[in-house]
Amino acid sequence: MLRLLVLAVALTAATIGVVLMARPALAPSSDSPAKVPTLPIPMPTTAQLSAPSTNVVWAYVADSVLFRSNDRGVSWERRLMPEPSGQVSFVDANIGWYLARGSPETQCNGAGTVILRTADGGATWRQVAVTPGSSGIVYSQCKEGLSFIDTTHGFLAAWDDNDPPSIYRTSDGGTTWTAATLPDPPGFTTLAGGFTLRAGLVRAFGASLLVPAWGMQPGAQAGAEYVFGSMDGGATWTYLATTRSGINNVTFVSESRWLELIVPGESVETTDAGKTWHAYPSDHSQAAPVAPQVVFGDALIGYATVRGSIQRTTDGGLHWTYIKTPGT
Repeated sequence: MLRLLVLAVALTAATIGVVLMARPALAPSSDSPAKVPTLPIPMPTTAQLSAPSTNVVWAYVADSVLFRSNDRGVSWERRLMPEPSGQVSFVDANIGWYLARGSPETQCNGAGTVILRTADGGATWRQVAVTPGSSGIVYSQCKEGLSFIDTTHGFLAAWDDNDPPSIYRTSDGGTTWTAATLPDPPGFTTLAGGFTLRAGLVRAFGASLLVPAWGMQPGAQAGAEYVFGSMDGGATWTYLATTRSGINNVTFVSESRWLELIVPGESVETTDAGKTWHAYPSDHSQAAPVAPQVVFGDALIGYATVRGSIQRTTDGGLHWTYIKTPGT
């Protein structure tokens, strides 16, 4: 990821920062300053998106600077971040979480974690969980894919090169967590040495939860992506379908409608939860030959980003237009 020159900006007294350390990898600090790059940020860069509703979208740009829009990305407001290089997940214009990850051990055998929460749109942050600690998140495996579906329920993926992935769940806003193991899908066997699955972001549609996971088997020419579902809040997961192409490339628009956006003429759609796929005439295109991160705020409004550039759709993914990346 792009590393930029940074300057120190003091946090408010109520803000809690994070100090990256060696094992136990992460520890909270009440007085460490947030570091943000000098604006404007040059492109290409990174832009992590969170779209909790029809009008609200958050953009975490260059792994350092947080922005909020209440008008679908027409205008942006800069918000405070506790520390650079993490992941964010928001459920509305004010309530969100930040995952700070410590330096991993070899093959992701272990890594520390700190999770912070804001209830005022990033004006202040407080620690809700730390690993090692009493949160229930263990030190083993690397953690990523923080995704909250409402103000109390959230999920966190964990993986390593030798074991099946775990998906942690919380029902108290991130204070305590319980892990469930993602099973091997048909035709896939977890093997030591990197032949394991890696899970993505959990999405909720009513009581139904969906999560993608991808991995490669010995002798395969490319990785494969699978979709798992849960009807018990993430306590157990069941294989549902195999996607058409790529890894980390499926987007859940609804419980049954999923998209894989590639380039015009190659994008595909399913409207029966992966049982069948057909060509989808989306005009989404990109210069970089990598899968976009795509998030939808509702069935029509969505955003896609590659290397910091952001596109928006207002018709469910059929047509896309570029919008300005905040901070650039």
